[in-house]
Amino acid sequence: MRTRHDLVTQSLHWFVAVMVLAIYAIGLGREALPKGDFRTLLLSLHMSLGIGLMAALMFRMAWRLFAPPVEPVPTANSIRLAARLGHLGLYALMVAVPVIGLLAAWLKGRTVGFFGVPVLSPFAVERDAAKWLEDAHEISAHALVALAGIHAVAALIHHVVLRDQTLRRMLPSGT
Repeated sequence: MRTRHDLVTQSLHWFVAVMVLAIYAIGLGREALPKGDFRTLLLSLHMSLGIGLMAALMFRMAWRLFAPPVEPVPTANSIRLAARLGHLGLYALMVAVPVIGLLAAWLKGRTVGFFGVPVLSPFAVERDAAKWLEDAHEISAHALVALAGIHAVAALIHHVVLRDQTLRRMLPSGT
């Protein structure tokens, strides 16, 4: 059994991490701007990257089904359980946040596109539901970034305090 994740798994992990942070930063940043063309452009970029993230996540989850497993790092059962729950939470939120955002945009009547290619809504405009979903999108995005931060801190604790191989398994070889 292998002790390190394969290069595809590593690449997808870090790509998704950077995408989540970029999409989050764009979402927060645009809210601080006055209404206008640049703010609209940022919303379009935010939605395009969100759709791209959903595609990357689908590929990542499919890859995970076929990638050879890595040997577990010896650790307490409570830590292993916390890690599993944390990963499940991350995956659930990484799927939920863009799906909720997409539904909110459609129900608000917004044109959603993937870098200029329209993604047509199957729904009629429903502004009350859109407002509720926009709030849920924002709250779940904050939760995702908070959980990702906890995930990063846990990886650093494994590396610095516990001195095990947990973090190194997700880094390119030679590091």
